[in-house]
Amino acid sequence: MNIKSIDMNYIEAATKLAVDNYLSEQQEVSALFNNKYETEISQYINELFRCDLGVMVFENDNLLGYMAFRLSGYEDYNGYKKAYSPIYGYGIKEGIDRGKIASLLFQYASENLIKLNVRNFEVKVYSHDKEVISSFVLNQFGILCTDAIKNIDTPFCDTNTYILKYSELTKHDILLHRESLLKLWRSLAKHLQASPTYYYGEEFTDDAYWEYINDVNTRLFVAMDEGEIIGILDASCDGNCFANSDKYTINVGDLYLKSAYRGKNIAQELLQYVSNVLKKKNYKRLWVEHGTTNPNAQRFWDRYFSRFTYTLTRNIDERIVKQYIGNSHDCEKNVK
Repeated sequence: MNIKSIDMNYIEAATKLAVDNYLSEQQEVSALFNNKYETEISQYINELFRCDLGVMVFENDNLLGYMAFRLSGYEDYNGYKKAYSPIYGYGIKEGIDRGKIASLLFQYASENLIKLNVRNFEVKVYSHDKEVISSFVLNQFGILCTDAIKNIDTPFCDTNTYILKYSELTKHDILLHRESLLKLWRSLAKHLQASPTYYYGEEFTDDAYWEYINDVNTRLFVAMDEGEIIGILDASCDGNCFANSDKYTINVGDLYLKSAYRGKNIAQELLQYVSNVLKKKNYKRLWVEHGTTNPNAQRFWDRYFSRFTYTLTRNIDERIVKQYIGNSHDCEKNVK
């Protein structure tokens, strides 16, 4: 096998690999559309390859696999960079040792990226791509979060037995309930910082949340008990890949209930209310991104949604990065 830097002449071959990988996942997750997305994937790969941060594996001039990254723009407190590979950032041929190819791709791509002061790597993979996930885990990657999706027609609960009142807030309503909403947001932040999640969340500021829920593309739903807001759920049309960025799909974001109201089917009722409202706007699917460190959250979301991607992450020891920075490299390698 021969490993080379990204070559723009192989965009069509790379697109075929990426499409085949998506279709394999679609067979496992019924809520994913049976669509090849060839045009979208080809465009995304073209843009990604122009970053020239990745490698390809060939055998007898046939493309077996590729992995490509882009720099995220993020730098940590010591100035080290992050490299991110989106879901179309990898493609590996079926019917071969895909775990071995994935390991080789990361080995040589990361060696080049570390020389550019990259310490943190994030790679998005399909959730049922067991060979590739196993390979990355053995390469010391951990799971950061997962994307999951469901058909909006699949119910969360019996819609005729609502316990509380549920509603969508207008922007004027949001202003009127500012302090109550921010208080719940702070409680959510503390909840995520506690065991077992331990997520600090630098983005958990009042200003950031206030800006987000007042954005024209954000919809905010609440659960109320005798006029008091005791639960929140936001929704937006922000997709994070070609598979969930269509006009029929909407993201449900931060779901939070006051502790006294948990375990009483209220979260399900709020989600059902939201589904009913969104169905009237012709939405057909809901998707959610959530962390995997909280077992209760995992069990809740997995009851209703099907995972279709994982975001995997790995940090390289900064002492190792310092040894690589600025060294020249020749990507082309022959391996067995």
